[in-house]
Amino acid sequence: MSSHSKQDRWSRIANIAIIVTLAVLLLNPSGVVGRWITSTYRGWDEGRRVSRNWTELVDAPSRIGESPSVIVEFVSYDCAVCRTVASAVVEAVSREDVSVVVRHVPSSRSGLAATEAAQAAICAERYGLFPAAHESLLADEKWLSVRNWRRFAESLGIDDSSSFSGCMGEEGTQRRLDRDRALADILRIAGTPTFASEEGLHLGADGLGTAVAAAVRHSGPVANHPLLPGPSMFDSSELPQLTHAFSVIVGGFFLPDSGVVLVERTKVYFVDMASGETRVFGREGGGPHEFRRIARALRTPRGIALQDNYRVRVVFLDNGGEFAGDMRYNTVPFKGGVMGAPPVAVHPDGRIVFGDRESKHFGSYQGRTWDAIEYLAVDSAGQVEVVAQGKGSEYYYEAKRSGDVFFGHSTLMAASSDRVAIAETDREAIRVFGWDGGEVGRIPMPPAVRPSRDQVRAVREYHADWPLRVARLVNRASADLPAQLREHYADPRNLRLSYDNWPVNELAPPINQLFVDFDERLWVRDYHFADQDSVTWRIWDMERFTPLFEVRLAADEELLDARGKVVLLRREDELDVPRAVVSRLEPAA
Repeated sequence: MSSHSKQDRWSRIANIAIIVTLAVLLLNPSGVVGRWITSTYRGWDEGRRVSRNWTELVDAPSRIGESPSVIVEFVSYDCAVCRTVASAVVEAVSREDVSVVVRHVPSSRSGLAATEAAQAAICAERYGLFPAAHESLLADEKWLSVRNWRRFAESLGIDDSSSFSGCMGEEGTQRRLDRDRALADILRIAGTPTFASEEGLHLGADGLGTAVAAAVRHSGPVANHPLLPGPSMFDSSELPQLTHAFSVIVGGFFLPDSGVVLVERTKVYFVDMASGETRVFGREGGGPHEFRRIARALRTPRGIALQDNYRVRVVFLDNGGEFAGDMRYNTVPFKGGVMGAPPVAVHPDGRIVFGDRESKHFGSYQGRTWDAIEYLAVDSAGQVEVVAQGKGSEYYYEAKRSGDVFFGHSTLMAASSDRVAIAETDREAIRVFGWDGGEVGRIPMPPAVRPSRDQVRAVREYHADWPLRVARLVNRASADLPAQLREHYADPRNLRLSYDNWPVNELAPPINQLFVDFDERLWVRDYHFADQDSVTWRIWDMERFTPLFEVRLAADEELLDARGKVVLLRREDELDVPRAVVSRLEPAA
């Protein structure tokens, strides 16, 4: 080997050694590049955690300000820095036009005092007094030693201080506080105050300015950009064979190919939207392929299931429109009776899931209560398994009759092939379970809304007119009812009640409908008041529990199904004749 070769070899070895040494010095966690990589990864990971939970973070009534530009502050009321920065937060709300959503992380350094203060702030939300309670708790430290929460309520102008004190010990208040703490854990909040924007976390008093600047750069949450149905891609009224086919549309679904299935009272239409070719299954009657009245339609793993209400059976059809069997459930011992336990979902193994409500006995119960509900999976042999339970609906019993509490809460359910969503509307989140009963995640509720006086008056008037509406329906469907029942319900005097004292909730439920579409996404509909001309649906990924987009529909449009950014809607013409329309969702102009 020549001297030049030896020299080149040693030069390469020396260069490699230098590179390795530099890599060790730079890339180890304490090195310059290592610190940069570690810091960048932490920032990315932190931003990802905030982004995944942003919709829930900002979705709380503990809000100061009305701006769509939002930041979140994690607070403990015994935190000295939180008190120091409080005036700057108020100034940012007014000067920078941002809103601040407060999340509670009470420390343990003051014993139970900080926890009680957080509970008091949460309870003040019920009275629309959260900003005043928040400001008072940060401005004055007397509560740390006195802890007289009734007097605190009175200082806010709350007359019923005993009810306020009771609220602090309620399970719902504790659940809310536990969720705030859980969000802090998810985001790895190390102390207070910590501010969050859509760009990440901003620590301490100095974090306020960067959080506000980030909020101003963003246009706000998903709700500011809803999608609307565009021009129709398919309209059943334009097909000659369907122009006069529907007196009602019980249900509708997208099929795996280019088709849709539309369900009428006694007939089912399988339609190829591209060609217009239509296949009809069923007719009115009592035979194997006939229906007395289809009351409900459900999607199954291989087609659809149809409830023939008066014959107490479920009929199964495959996606091609062929009869695939039926199941009778007249012998199942439902607590609410076979007519009071509607089918609500189909189990992955093909069993039908019924919602069985445990109604109170007239005369044995008076006043306001909840009618608990169980979801029962029933097989073809009549075997029953409880797959989920819920509070049911708020009801009011009076004079041997019952009815809903006005703006009352209820339990809603929707299911996919591997998920079950249960929404008890007095909770802060929709719980999502696997079919084995284990909870797998939660989806936040939108904020509840306080009904106006006009809305309360309108709902009383609507219920007062209920006997006349029932009488008209009975006269229209008289052939389907026994004579004695027909005579009873045809006379409005037999149904008339006084609704002047019927209970009314101060806050309406946040939602009033759940729905799982063709793509197994969860659609959640905001509570809709009768005087509103549109409804808002929030669409969620049920696997990742992340918001996808929002859709705004006209109040008289009924969502039947969705696939991608295409929706199947039920609309009515000027003569109240229903039709099915398929439209692509588009951004609002």
